[in-house]
Amino acid sequence: MENKEIRFIDSSYNELFRIPDGGYITVKTRDGAVTDRKCKYIDDYHTQIGYNVFHICQFAELMERGGNIYRPKDTPDLKLERISQEEFEFTFAPKDKEQNRGCICYIRGYFDNSIDERFQSSAMIESRENYKKYKTNDFSRELDNIINYFRFQADTPILKSRAQMRLASADTEHLVSDDNVFGYKVNTDNNVYYLRCDPRQGQYNVYCYAYNREMLGTYINLQFIEKHHTDISRDKFFVGENGVTEVYYNPDAAAGGQLVYNDISFDLIKEAAQKGNNFKDFFSHLDSGCTQYLIDINTPEFKGNLDSFIRRKADFENCNAKTMKALKQAAGITPEKVRKDKNLER
Repeated sequence: MENKEIRFIDSSYNELFRIPDGGYITVKTRDGAVTDRKCKYIDDYHTQIGYNVFHICQFAELMERGGNIYRPKDTPDLKLERISQEEFEFTFAPKDKEQNRGCICYIRGYFDNSIDERFQSSAMIESRENYKKYKTNDFSRELDNIINYFRFQADTPILKSRAQMRLASADTEHLVSDDNVFGYKVNTDNNVYYLRCDPRQGQYNVYCYAYNREMLGTYINLQFIEKHHTDISRDKFFVGENGVTEVYYNPDAAAGGQLVYNDISFDLIKEAAQKGNNFKDFFSHLDSGCTQYLIDINTPEFKGNLDSFIRRKADFENCNAKTMKALKQAAGITPEKVRKDKNLER
């Protein structure tokens, strides 16, 4: 089935955005009134908007004369966000071709040498696997709409001309190795777009890398784990009022990694103490009876919790005989108490 798309342009025929057939636009008038209008594809140059049929240029001229603003309905608030020096990594091709950062594709573009400095661009693929998986019609429209938004509609039209790009360079991070190069990012619900800008002539003036948000987050978390491998290679135990919380990192989870939280009551520790002094059996009993919570590596809250796990000082560490003894003491039992209880059982 053909995926019909409706083009919206300005009166100079610059494409502003596209929506699917049957989609909605939101129109905001000069006096602040907002209405949503359903649109129906007629042909490449005509669309029905609400009850009326318009030539796409006729609609653009009508909107401009009235000082109206029109966007796809429920368009996220597109903002240029500052990036850190570390994030410049995502504005370049990866050093390790085997690492999957979640990049779907990227666009490189430049301003030509005409009076209007027309923007010329081409799409490139970083990972064919990601491109095949995530390059949906919705993604393609979103990427094109973002590029066109920052050419024609944004308060900071960074892709309109070299001059506009230079103006935007004052509000963000510049590459340490080349002060002419600076970066921004744009967040949407499912994706993150990193822009590397260089307003000089004779250069590609922008590279826009499009990432799947979840996969990029997983990649960042894996890099963080690799950097702090020593710090997360042990179990940590934290004593509370009613029990103990065990926290550890499981690299073999189906999600690719996860933080594991085991809430262990003092009563469960007392039960495990009756099983003998073999620490392996002791911890096996705790694992089977505790309340467990998992935070997968591909979730937004993972990195903050992992950072807390690394920084927080534990009361006890690792599953060994020393920790078993400490846990028994925390639960209020001693070796003598355990022996008495065993004699009572006999």
